[in-house]
Amino acid sequence: MDGEQTNELVQWPSVDRESIKKIKLWLATQPHLPQIQDHEIAQFVHANYGKEEASQRTIENYYTLRTSNRECFTDRDVFNDAMQTALRIMMFTILPGETKEGYKMVYTRLLTSDASEFNHPQILKFMTMCLDLWVKLEGNANGHIMLTDMHGMHMGHMTRMNMAAVKKHMLYVQDALPIRLKQIHFINVVPFMNWLMSLVRPLLHKEVEELINMHVGLDKLHKDIPIESLPNELGGTAGSVQELHDSFLEKLYAHSDWFTAMESQNLVDETKRTPKPKKFMFGLFG
Repeated sequence: MDGEQTNELVQWPSVDRESIKKIKLWLATQPHLPQIQDHEIAQFVHANYGKEEASQRTIENYYTLRTSNRECFTDRDVFNDAMQTALRIMMFTILPGETKEGYKMVYTRLLTSDASEFNHPQILKFMTMCLDLWVKLEGNANGHIMLTDMHGMHMGHMTRMNMAAVKKHMLYVQDALPIRLKQIHFINVVPFMNWLMSLVRPLLHKEVEELINMHVGLDKLHKDIPIESLPNELGGTAGSVQELHDSFLEKLYAHSDWFTAMESQNLVDETKRTPKPKKFMFGLFG
């Protein structure tokens, strides 16, 4: 992990330097993990509010999942045909501004209701790339909010759902992505939302499920999210969906080399992982 806002430790003034030292000592005892830099450690410590054990778990999950789930974390060329198709189907953008609490926001929606080219694993790969870029650019925010606009979604998309890919994606977002997730908003909720939630609820951590807000209308959304941060189509003043899409595409293309480089950097070496001790009688080792 690296980025404009994480390339210097000075970018993390609220992160306790002693916590970073402790994490470095722990990393020295984990030969399978990459020996990451101080500013990269600071990202995980910040995301976990300075909690040492939680930071260790996130580091372990982050690098292990990026290594084991290679179909999602390789071939991340933003200019290849599969990714260009995904970009025609789905948009992701970092919304301008922040909430009064200092939370940063991202917004996603379909760009077309045509489901004929809807390759769900490829869409989720694209979404994961965008989330990684969000962490790179705005990981040191006080908190993070995800908004998903369900406009244009219909049962044709649901028939193309890949639950194996969904499970891996949600595991990464919930257990590995170093952000401070504060709210999740579903906008223009579709009639089959209850059915959809019945599929994904078993994959949701309870604390994450409690962050979800459903919006059929826009009144409550306008109370939760600043008007100046929302797309024009949602009654905001941040610009049209297309303008926001184009703005984020510039960022995505500008980081094409970074995505490619990340495919082979900081991977886990499973041959060096220390085996956990077998459980003994009376639970001596846990």
